[in-house]
Amino acid sequence: MPLIGAFLLISTPPFLRVCDAQIFTPQEIKFLVDKNEGAEAKSQVCYHYFKKDRDPSLTPPAWVDQTLDAMLKKPVWQDPEEGILNEAQLWQAPAAVLYEFFELVRKTFPPADGGQLIQPGALIRDYEDNRIRFQMALDRLYRARLGNSLGGRGRAVLGNLELILREMDSLMEALTANSTERYKAAVLAVGALSNNTYAVLNAPPRGYAPPSPEKEGSKAMPYLLKLVGVGLIFFAGWAMGTSQEGKILKAWEDYKIKAKEWAHEYERQFMTVKVNYLVGGPSVLGIVVGVLTFNVFGLLIFTGFGVYAGLILPGWLLKNIKFRRALKCEAQLMDALILMSNGLKSGVDIVQCFELVQRDIQPPISEEFGLCIKNYQLGTSLEKAMEGIIDRVPSRLLAYMIKAVIIQRSVGGNLTKIFDRIVENIREEAKLVEKTAAMTAQQRIQAIVVGLMPWVMLVIMWAFQPKVMSDFYFSLMGVLVLMFCTVWISIGMKVVDKLGDIRV
Repeated sequence: MPLIGAFLLISTPPFLRVCDAQIFTPQEIKFLVDKNEGAEAKSQVCYHYFKKDRDPSLTPPAWVDQTLDAMLKKPVWQDPEEGILNEAQLWQAPAAVLYEFFELVRKTFPPADGGQLIQPGALIRDYEDNRIRFQMALDRLYRARLGNSLGGRGRAVLGNLELILREMDSLMEALTANSTERYKAAVLAVGALSNNTYAVLNAPPRGYAPPSPEKEGSKAMPYLLKLVGVGLIFFAGWAMGTSQEGKILKAWEDYKIKAKEWAHEYERQFMTVKVNYLVGGPSVLGIVVGVLTFNVFGLLIFTGFGVYAGLILPGWLLKNIKFRRALKCEAQLMDALILMSNGLKSGVDIVQCFELVQRDIQPPISEEFGLCIKNYQLGTSLEKAMEGIIDRVPSRLLAYMIKAVIIQRSVGGNLTKIFDRIVENIREEAKLVEKTAAMTAQQRIQAIVVGLMPWVMLVIMWAFQPKVMSDFYFSLMGVLVLMFCTVWISIGMKVVDKLGDIRV
């Protein structure tokens, strides 16, 4: 029998025996399971925070009683076994599992400290079950999206619970590796994180400071002063305008002349556009947004950008419309030349060929040739009428065709062969344009990114931190930074765009 006992003692793994040495010091045991300040007691207190019928001697923070009724009435999870769970029950679950965790740890203490002096390895299945249930409870919290719960403390508590789960994983690795030191370190880390969770629940949210009573009554004064400042700015502008009335009237007359020119140019592109809306819309929008900032620099910045956008918008839009229309005309030019070449071969003259293009091809090139025919029928020479197309459509290929017709009418020549040669050149040039466009795609995209990304990031940062961004950019230094960045971003866009500008 003594031999059998000795054999069993030798063959039994170390973690399945009764402890022959104490793992934790008395101070560490007190840190973990002290009935007043231990991590086990604090996890139990956190559990009872979310109960309506808690012990009257327990005094939770003020926010608990303010939000507990709403948490108890808010269903957030459907469990096949437990049914519908409310928000408070989901927060109770990890606290309950933590309390059971410390009960398992207590079993490894000496009997004098309420334990059974069991080796941790003998509890490996219990620890694994505890870890799995803790992970399930944490997963429910994440899936229920309770980051904003607990009066703004939800994300901080979830972060602590995530770290506790990692320490439980480390504890399981320590048990597998028979490492008492790693086991001890993991248990103490879980205790420290549990205390930290308790501290988060008993502290105001990060960055929160209750307003002092003496400051609550003075909230309207800053806004009143800002309104007065905006009014003074408008009064100063009105006074300056009165003193410079002559120059302002002259500038207004120049603007009306320019607006008529823009309107005429839009009509030549077969469009009717209210130029006053293009100029006044961005300007008014900039002034309104500037006033809503309640800041002098904000008013100046947005008003300046609005007026600048209103002044350049008609010209920029007109240039873009001309460019797009020219591209569409160039895309239809080869079909028009083939149609006119076939018409000339069949015996019709050039005017009748223009009429074929007007009748058989889709706009916009049919509109241009139709307007040329109308001008010719009204008495304008055909050469002048065709030169009008060049003025309206900034297309190099279309200009080549028209100049070839004008030269042929002056000195003679085989116009059919000229059209066939132009069609061949257009085909070869189209291949070259597609090749260069593919080669310079990266430079063009870089130019767009260089120009847009800084402003996109500025808007995103403003959305997340409006107070910080407003305080900086609505100051003298912020205005200078904006001006500096605008100039250099424009230069960068121009340089990168020129790198990919290949003339064919």
